[in-house]
Amino acid sequence: MSVIPAGLSRAPNLFLAHLQLNQINRGNVDLFHVQQQLATGRTINRVSDDPARAAAITAIDQSIERSSQWLRNFDTARTALDLLDGALGDTQNAALEAKSIALEYVNSTFNPQDRAAAATTVDSLIQKVFEVANRKSNVGHMFGGDFPGNQPVLNILGGYASTAKGNGLRIDLGPGIDLPLTRGPDTPLGGTSARVRGFTELRPPITNDTPIDDLRGARGQGIDRGIFQLRIGDESETIDLTNADTAGDVAAAIQAAIQRVETRTERQYLGPQGVRFEARNLRIDLLATDDDGPIPGLAFSDIARGVAAADLGLIDPGDFSASNADGADLNPRLTWLSPINELDDFPLGNIRIRNGGQTRVVDLSNAQSLQDLRNAVEATGLGVQVELNQDTGTIDLVSTLAVAQGFGLSVEELPGNFDTASRLGIRSFAAQTPIEALNDGRGVRVISGQTDPVSGEIDPARNTDFQVTLGDGRSFDVDLRPQDLQTIETIATRINQAASDAGISVPAEFEAGVVRDGPGGLAFRQAAGQPQPLTLQPLNASPALRDLGLDTPVYSTDNAVLSGRDVAQARVRNIFSDLLDLRQALQNDDETGIGFAGEAVEARITQIAQIRAIVGGDARTVQQAAQLREDIVLLDTATKSTLQDTDFASAAVRLSQLQLQMAAALQITATSRQQSLLDFLG
Repeated sequence: MSVIPAGLSRAPNLFLAHLQLNQINRGNVDLFHVQQQLATGRTINRVSDDPARAAAITAIDQSIERSSQWLRNFDTARTALDLLDGALGDTQNAALEAKSIALEYVNSTFNPQDRAAAATTVDSLIQKVFEVANRKSNVGHMFGGDFPGNQPVLNILGGYASTAKGNGLRIDLGPGIDLPLTRGPDTPLGGTSARVRGFTELRPPITNDTPIDDLRGARGQGIDRGIFQLRIGDESETIDLTNADTAGDVAAAIQAAIQRVETRTERQYLGPQGVRFEARNLRIDLLATDDDGPIPGLAFSDIARGVAAADLGLIDPGDFSASNADGADLNPRLTWLSPINELDDFPLGNIRIRNGGQTRVVDLSNAQSLQDLRNAVEATGLGVQVELNQDTGTIDLVSTLAVAQGFGLSVEELPGNFDTASRLGIRSFAAQTPIEALNDGRGVRVISGQTDPVSGEIDPARNTDFQVTLGDGRSFDVDLRPQDLQTIETIATRINQAASDAGISVPAEFEAGVVRDGPGGLAFRQAAGQPQPLTLQPLNASPALRDLGLDTPVYSTDNAVLSGRDVAQARVRNIFSDLLDLRQALQNDDETGIGFAGEAVEARITQIAQIRAIVGGDARTVQQAAQLREDIVLLDTATKSTLQDTDFASAAVRLSQLQLQMAAALQITATSRQQSLLDFLG
């Protein structure tokens, strides 16, 4: 760097000075860079030092920053899952203690006082589980679902209501890891809602204000708002539904098209009622004749690939005429605005709703729509909600309350109120109630398939479930078969058949059915004037009477009816309802109830263990992901160090070289600056 090219030996002094100065400056810059690398420990301190390596370092920095955030999230997740596992463990321990109590006190050697004392212990377990259900972790309420800021379980109406919604809170744990840090209502501490399912399809009528979107159409695929055509005689007209929003718009468009044909032909086709919706169909009031003779048939057809006419049910009925005025059923959807005062020829009245030991009478006589019904029911304060079931066209009553057996949601008829609950399809115990809805889903257990120990053949006497004895001493046995366990009505039919087979006149002398008014249940009626009440006796240790609510029936001498209790009540089943059942059975000295509650608690323990296994698996996933992320951070850091950090040995050698070169350059420059023109004239 200090040698002057031979070709410049006779260059001007100013030029040589600039050249030497530039060389010295470059040496200074190189020295500065090396000194900076040694001082900072980094070979790249700015993008211009090495754009390619600087871009790689920037990408690595971003990766390290993301990984650092994920590592913080992993710490949060580990803490939350550890606390959640601890809460589930506390719940499991409480359930194990309750199971132990049930196993111990189901023994007949204990007296009512002993069991009442044990009920106090169960009550303390209920309070412990309630505390666990509302326990918080570092991310909020552990069992709060998607909203951990809200208290997940409330103690209301003597029961426990779960307010949690969603599948649980999630945070960013990196690609491929999606797991909840809180649990929603899918745990034994939460439980889903219980409902009285509607059994009557409500068929709302179509009015002019019914939105087109609320019509399923004749094909069940909605209404196409396209163009279609009508033809009457030799005349045709196009109908455009592009701008139609309601059923009234559709009727008006069709009527306007027919009137345009009337104007062209100077004939009158429409009667005084014109085109309108009646019930669930489009009706066209066509005259049979006018002054010019018979009115030709009115036919509709779709254009090209349109399906509007088919959706409106205007094709399948064939040509419209004075005697064929109705289109197909357009299947309007059930909505909150659907009118309910036009269900049938009878008005609505009052119904009685029970939940959590509380009772309310709901007046529906002024309800005009389903929204009015919902408002009236939900205003009772019983924790009951009304939901629409679009698939079946029914309404369901929903409860989120976990209560003891006998305190669940039930809907009853009141005398003189036109069977309102049954007509709405929301009576909890009705003829249409499926057997699988009884006893919290257990249904009805019967004796079946029992054989004679000697012959090995089916023995009818060993398969009977109970005996019915009338007040005059006559009796008959009832054998409920598995095929009879469909609905309450099929069971009543089987009982009536058994009575008839025994020579008892049905319904004159005996009839099985549903309690008409008041609390639901099976009812057995005998003829008035019998000297003794009607009685029931279980046979072959069959649990059928208990499962049908007939283990403690009530006989009314006023109407000669033996009534059972409503065993179709809806209630949430979770650890709270199990413990409440156990406490109630202990208080009532009910050995059978203690056994049932113990079985339910045992099943709940299994569920808790399954949830704990899932939480444990999630915690292991987080731990493994955290270890992998730490390895990635270590690798990124090492790679960044390779790209950016200074090699001090190499830099020191480089510094020494540059200093030597700088000294040589300064010396040569000083020497060359001392020469003059005389040195070259020699």
